[in-house]
This record gives sequence, C-alpha cells and structure tokens, in this order.
Amino acid sequence: MSEFEFERGEILTNLTLLEDHADKFQCPFCMEKHLSKVIGYAEEIAMGGEDVEQMKRLAEDARTWRRKIQGAKEHSHSDNPAPRKHQPFAWTECEKQHPEVKRKLRACIKKVEKREGCKPPYDGCPVNPVAVCRASVRCPS
Repeated sequence: MSEFEFERGEILTNLTLLEDHADKFQCPFCMEKHLSKVIGYAEEIAMGGEDVEQMKRLAEDARTWRRKIQGAKEHSHSDNPAPRKHQPFAWTECEKQHPEVKRKLRACIKKVEKREGCKPPYDGCPVNPVAVCRASVRCPS
C-alpha cells in the first residue's frame, strides 16, 4: 500500500466527484468520465500487484456502471422540450418542481456560454456553465 498512494487518492477523488454528479448534477457525461478514471487507476494499482482482487473488482463494477450510464444517455433529455439549448442535460427533482429556478438557470447558462464562448458539451471551455450557474442559482428545498 505504499507505492500507489497517488492512485488511491485519485480513486477517492473521482468517486467523490461521481457521487456529486450522480446526486446533484445528474450529468451522464461527467459520471462516465469519472468512472473511466476510477477504472484506469484501479487497473494500474492491480497491475502493480497491490490489492489485485479488490482493484479488479472495483474496475469491473465501475465498467458495469459506465455501461449503464452510456445506455441511458439517450434518455437523459426526455423532460427537456428544447434540444439542450442553454440548459443542463437533466434537471434535478427540485428544479423540475420550480419553473422559476429553471428559467434563472437557463438565463445564467446562456450568459456564461456567451461570455466564455462555449457551447455544449463544453470541451475546451475554461468553465462548465451549468456547474457555475447551479452554484449561484440555488433551488429552494
């Protein structure tokens, strides 16, 4: 357990971010990204001969979840009337119940996209407009 402290820290970081994306943001693309990183770091630790069975099991479980998320991506836009125009890939339950919050988020996302010169899926964008706006526009709970 001495040689792979960085990789173990990266697994923990990505599992924490995965939890946030699954719970708060519901972004299948971000969840897929973090699962891929977990798989890579777990396999790296296993190839180094440490906790081989545990790391192989973690990598396989992450692969299973990634496949489920990849298969569900096409359904993530089902409650969005417009095709991803200035809105998240999916609304949280609270956002679904508060049209005013959805309106504020759309306006904020549009403003940040324009300011940063970004368009979905925000590859190469210095900030994620959806994350920026969700941090500033709070849903009443």
